[in-house]
Formats: sequence, structure tokens, C-alpha cells
Amino acid sequence: MPRPLIGISTRRLPATALGAVPPGVADAPIEGVFSDYAESVAAAGGIPVLLPRSADVGALVDRLDGIVLAGGEDVEPHRYGAAPVPQSTVHDAGRDEFEMALVRGAIDQGLPILAICRGVQLLNVTLGGTLVPHLDPGDGIDHAMTELHRSVRRHVVAVAPESMLAEAVGSDLDDGCVVAVNSYHHQAVDEPGAGLAIVARAEDGTVEAVEDDQRRILGVQWHPEMHSGLDPVFTWFVEQARSGPYSPRRLMPSGA
Repeated sequence: MPRPLIGISTRRLPATALGAVPPGVADAPIEGVFSDYAESVAAAGGIPVLLPRSADVGALVDRLDGIVLAGGEDVEPHRYGAAPVPQSTVHDAGRDEFEMALVRGAIDQGLPILAICRGVQLLNVTLGGTLVPHLDPGDGIDHAMTELHRSVRRHVVAVAPESMLAEAVGSDLDDGCVVAVNSYHHQAVDEPGAGLAIVARAEDGTVEAVEDDQRRILGVQWHPEMHSGLDPVFTWFVEQARSGPYSPRRLMPSGA
């Protein structure tokens, strides 16, 4: 079977993010993402492609087999009826708009979605949910601590046993349906959006994953692409993409 084409969302930064550049191009925008995403998709058997926001969303979802929503800055809080807090990062309205359209387009086409860190937050807001604007380390785990290497699994999350996530995580789960993960976020899902179910929480109660198993949408708050080796979540996701778009008929119970 052909390798599925997996689109990965990107972020836009000034050229100075590359380091020293000629003054004439210092304000030129660049679009990209951590290589870990593409490397994980490729290692799992997919063909990774980066999605610049200048692309036509309808044309993209017509050609892609799956979507990965990557991490990055905070979603604009007004999109879920909130206001910025002192700990808010910069916001990128253009990225929000592009990725929200990408989510809607992927759902319309029946494409599986894997949403990571900011991605799960953007997904949730797109579907009408809300976010916790800031996680105070004094309330439990310091989810945003960044001194350790990105591959270090700093805390555990409890996964719903019969969930799609449990299937995706596979052998990484222990007998208690718990998995250790890394952590690089200061926000989290609060009220889940339409169709999304909470399927994992950290020890302090923070929502760590949501899913819609009918539409093959999985969102995780950690960064599986940064774990050592190929995380099974990517193997699972690429197989979902390989199986083609879902259809209402395919999702009906057997015998219906």
C-alpha cells in the first residue's frame, strides 16, 4: 500500500530566529516546525509534508491522508471567551485561523487528526471548548518546566482503559493503564469541545488527552515526537491515515 501523506502544521517566525542574517532579510518570515515531527511521521511509515498557511485548505485536505497539529504559542484567548493573563505568550491570529480551518476541513473529509500540545488546545477551541489559561506550579505538577531534555518523561498520566488513546499508546502503558510523558505546556483543556471526550489526566487532575474515536481525532498535551525512539502514537496514527477517510457507513455497528 502507498505510504500516507501526512500534513504537519507550521509556525511563522522572523528570519532572525535563524541567527545572524543579512539586514535586508531580517524581517523576512520563515515557516517551519521542529524536525522531530517529520522524523516521527517518516519513521512510522508516512510521508511528512509541512503546511504553510498560504496554502489553500480545501486543496490540502483533498490531497492529504492525515493531519498533525504541532505545538507552539498560545491560542488567542478571545476565541474561547477569555482574556490574556500575565503568563500568556504572544498570539498568532493568522496561525489560529489557518489551523482552525484545517481542522474543519480535515473533519469534513474524514481525515484522522493527531493534535499535539498547542495542537490539542487549538483543536479543542475549534470545536467550541475552553482552556485553562495558566497552570500554576503551586497547584501541582510544574507542567512547563523546561530545564530537562525534551525526551525526559517527567510525570505520569492515567489513560482511560478502553480508549483509542490506550490502543495508540500500546505497550508503553503499564498494568495500571498509566504512561509516563514529557511536559512543555502552561495551558490545558478545560471544557472539552463538541464530540471530544477526556481520556487522560495527570496526577494533579490536569487534562492530558482528548479524543473523538468516531472521527479518529486524538489530542495529547505532551510531545510524543520528542520521546526517545519512535513513539507508538505515531505508528498508530500513520496506520489510521493509511486506512483512508472514514465514512458514516464504515462507522455503523456491524449488522446495522
